[in-house]
Amino acid sequence: MTLSSKISRLRNSLDEIEKKGIDLSKKTDTAKSFYDFKERKEGYYISSFEGMLNDLKKDINSIAAECKEEDAILDLIMLVKDLDKSRTEPSRMRRILNELEGKASKIKLPQKTDKGMSIDIPSLPEEIKEDITADLSEIEKCFNSGLYRSATILCGRVLETTLHRKYYEATGVDILEKSPGIGLGNLIAKLRDKDVKLDPAITQQIHLINNVRIFSVHKKQEAFMPSHGQANAIILYTVDVLGKMWN
Repeated sequence: MTLSSKISRLRNSLDEIEKKGIDLSKKTDTAKSFYDFKERKEGYYISSFEGMLNDLKKDINSIAAECKEEDAILDLIMLVKDLDKSRTEPSRMRRILNELEGKASKIKLPQKTDKGMSIDIPSLPEEIKEDITADLSEIEKCFNSGLYRSATILCGRVLETTLHRKYYEATGVDILEKSPGIGLGNLIAKLRDKDVKLDPAITQQIHLINNVRIFSVHKKQEAFMPSHGQANAIILYTVDVLGKMWN
């Protein structure tokens, strides 16, 4: 993900926080968040924003060593510091983000031979967008860190969330409440019974993901460890399925 993309993502997070009336300077009450949904939700948005801000800081610090435009990098570092100090002023934060984006777009970095994976988020229903986006971000990090098994397991969770939502749209029934232990294979069968069109290869994809997961505690099973190429293919297919579901 580029620096400009991360700034844009941070701005979108700020917009969402402001829209929901959340105070970024507020400290989350951890104990209260266990039983108070509103407190837990606010805590999620605040921690998500802080994570994005810290991610942006790390990126700026890491490119400082690569970039010869010292004045431009110094400007970015100072702007990020100002951003951190302006948490109680959303309008000021937005102005700083706009300035950051303008300066970041002018910085030229040396070309890298391996950029790693960058996942484009497809169009998704609002009800699952937050969860799916968080999972895809985690998948990207796992894959780029060489954690192919973790990335593959997260793909299973993404497909799970997607299929549960699709079933709810088709039937108005939350299958997690009705049949909390339902497997993905059975869920696919139920969706096809409702004439919901699914990618023909989705069953094979889920079978492959299931080989990575640990199912039984009664007997020892040798876990399937996907390679770089296999994990890459699974991720690309998962994102492709997501893109087709609501288009």
